[in-house]
Amino acid sequence: MKILILGAGRVGRSVAESLVSDANDITVVDTSQERIQMLQDRFDLLGIVGDACSPSVLSSAGAMDADLLIAVTASDETNLVACTLAAQLFNIPMRIARVRNSELRYYPRILGEEGFRATSIIWPEQAIATHLCKLIAFPAAQQVLSFADGLLTLFTVRATAGASLVGRPLREIFIQLPDAQVRFVSIFRRKHRLDCRSETVIESGDEITVLTASSCASKVIEALSPYETAQSIVLLNGDSLSGLVTEELEPARSKRNIKIFEPTKESAQALSKRYASNRVTVSEVKANDTAALSQEGVGQADVVLALSSNDEANIMSALLAKRLGAKRVIVLLENQAYSDLVQGTDIDVMVSPTQASLGELLRHIRYGDVVNAQELYRGSSEALEIVAHGSKRSSKVVGKALSEISFPQGVSVGALVRGEGDEAQILMAEPDLVVAAEDHLILFIPNKKMIPRIEQLFAVDVGFF
Repeated sequence: MKILILGAGRVGRSVAESLVSDANDITVVDTSQERIQMLQDRFDLLGIVGDACSPSVLSSAGAMDADLLIAVTASDETNLVACTLAAQLFNIPMRIARVRNSELRYYPRILGEEGFRATSIIWPEQAIATHLCKLIAFPAAQQVLSFADGLLTLFTVRATAGASLVGRPLREIFIQLPDAQVRFVSIFRRKHRLDCRSETVIESGDEITVLTASSCASKVIEALSPYETAQSIVLLNGDSLSGLVTEELEPARSKRNIKIFEPTKESAQALSKRYASNRVTVSEVKANDTAALSQEGVGQADVVLALSSNDEANIMSALLAKRLGAKRVIVLLENQAYSDLVQGTDIDVMVSPTQASLGELLRHIRYGDVVNAQELYRGSSEALEIVAHGSKRSSKVVGKALSEISFPQGVSVGALVRGEGDEAQILMAEPDLVVAAEDHLILFIPNKKMIPRIEQLFAVDVGFF
């Protein structure tokens, strides 16, 4: 597959790293010689220095025979114009643009075939807001991902002393919750990975990743790390992101109380006009104003989210909120070095804006039958939701038991979803479980380089079409 990536910023670099393989021919365009050189030093790809809106630059980057264009520059305008050029001049069939201006969500015709001709739009702030709201819904979790239209939930939680499953073997989850559909994916203890065996005993402090039916996710989390529902929420310096989080939390329906603090009068007034209600208050408060934060009740909050684009400011305001008494603090951190530095501090959860939106982007990029792709463990591995098409004759997986399928070494199946809507069945992976046509399989892949082999495994013979 020939892929043209416009923009070598954090997202562009992450996309390139995720897609580099023998099966993909990747070219990256950016105005920065330094960024292009760094990518070429690290990966087997071609870099072009130039303007992503220049037809001659796109042509020299191989747009004439590209299969996919991914426009993730820092400019919405550049990304959208590039999609127009890709469609009208180069006939690139798949054109993905990252757009930050969430107001454009309400004008899909402008973005699609009648307008800028993007085939898919990635909304980074919306992806971040959705991710943050999942963390609020499950306050004990460090990561929460959804699969199979929300039927399955994958979460990572740190086991706490006093939880019913701490000090007990994994198999006891089925004694405590006999109807639970659960698959333990990984256990990290003091940064070392343990085998998830039925006799493995959970210890306080273990970082545990679990795939479970969404209907029982809260009970499974409770068995590992008891928590109280977050009802009082503070959003710091998020501007439009605070608005998106508020929309998703639906305070009127959920009965949550939300306080939005903005550093300037202008941003506070703008948010107040759109979101203020009897359960949402918007105030002009600086995130480093200890007296004002204390007076506004930050210390009584169940969850405080530091949402500015400044990593240092987020770290300081989160630590301040924790010192004032907030039960849980979540921060946006883009710089990986900062994430490593704050490990072990009072900060409960760190969210990377790039990683939060990358999963949404990968969902549009993965070809074949992949319908969802999410990075795990800070990007070192990936979870895929992939559909099995075909028949026994045309497919390498349909009609076979899981134990009979030639998965690459280290790849495991977490669960299988059969059927759709109200008829959907969740089947947790067992060696003798037979895959049927149109089943959705949730796979855990320890190394991204294995993904092309997975896609080939699930590809059907030409005769199927």
